[in-house]
Amino acid sequence: MTQRSLLVGVMLVLLLSASCGKRGDPEPPLPKGPAAVRDLAIDQEGTEAVLTFTYPDRLLTGLPLTDLESVEVYRVINPSSTLTSPAASSSSSGAPKTDEAPASGARRAALNARLAEEAFYAQAERVDQLSVAAIAQHTRGAQIVYRDPLMPLLRAASPPRSLAYAVVSVRRNGLKSPLSNIVVLSPDIPPGPPVILAVTAEEGRVCLEWEEPRSDLLGHEPVKLGGYFLYRRFFEEPDYGPPLNKEALTGTAFVDTPPYGNLVYTVRAALAEKPKILGLPAEEASVNYRDVFPPPAPRKLDALSEGKLIRLVWDPVTVSDLAGYAIWRAEGDADLTRLNPQLIKDTFFSDESVVAGRRYRYVIKAVDTAGNESPASPEAVAELLASDK
Repeated sequence: MTQRSLLVGVMLVLLLSASCGKRGDPEPPLPKGPAAVRDLAIDQEGTEAVLTFTYPDRLLTGLPLTDLESVEVYRVINPSSTLTSPAASSSSSGAPKTDEAPASGARRAALNARLAEEAFYAQAERVDQLSVAAIAQHTRGAQIVYRDPLMPLLRAASPPRSLAYAVVSVRRNGLKSPLSNIVVLSPDIPPGPPVILAVTAEEGRVCLEWEEPRSDLLGHEPVKLGGYFLYRRFFEEPDYGPPLNKEALTGTAFVDTPPYGNLVYTVRAALAEKPKILGLPAEEASVNYRDVFPPPAPRKLDALSEGKLIRLVWDPVTVSDLAGYAIWRAEGDADLTRLNPQLIKDTFFSDESVVAGRRYRYVIKAVDTAGNESPASPEAVAELLASDK
């Protein structure tokens, strides 16, 4: 083979190899940012916008997110309808999670998502950036609960008609997730505080009465109320627990059956049809609820002379905190004195410390666990005959 023929052969091989395939579009780099939050939800509780969403724990590739740095919270005041439309909100839920190159439809979806994010960021302000430590404080189970105070906005000269929120996850290397789904809230102005009129301790209960608020928190009248929620704590406790009533009360009175102690009460009004939007609490009212109420007296007492003793029998007193009975005796017209040092649980007693020929008067008093003593039972009189002694 001549040198010329060898050269021609090499050129043919190069030409054939060049025509065997066509180089396509370059493969996109694998996504390395966190996956977008897709379940952001919002509600108003009192004067706060409450955002809830699942703790971010995945990358766009589907692998675990192990280096979460922060979560950014964004808010738009009076967002445009195009910003909060279902199409815009759904398109901002994140880029494809697979490693495959997107087709033309996926590319258009990614472009729309990017344009929706740019439109959101153009109108939004970042209201908070939660560090990992702050996220831990806001985490409830698998959910992050973030509260945005609304009173500064509601007190503005022009309160917002609506608010749009979204969140973004950030890795330690600075890579951010796509924008979460966008949620919208139309904030309402909560009612003003009620006025507690009376807290009265009675036997076995505490009765509360209050006056309804005459305006909302901004002084607007009238205000449509959906009811009230009552709260109670012990004086030494710093905070209130859940309300005493699960459903909103429609009246302005409540009867509580609390444990004994120094109690503190307050009441909050709820907006009509929106029981989670509660107004400011009423000024607290306290009461020293102690067991100062004695049990009722035994209704009947019999004194029977039997041989060398006098047997007493009386009707029982049926109260849950009964500690026992005290027996009182007097000889003739003398004053009554306590006969038994220790209370007895039985409803009968044998008095063996009697003398024949003398007349004895008896009464029974019931005593509760707090030491409250009932009025005396009807008096019973008995006398041992001399022949019986």
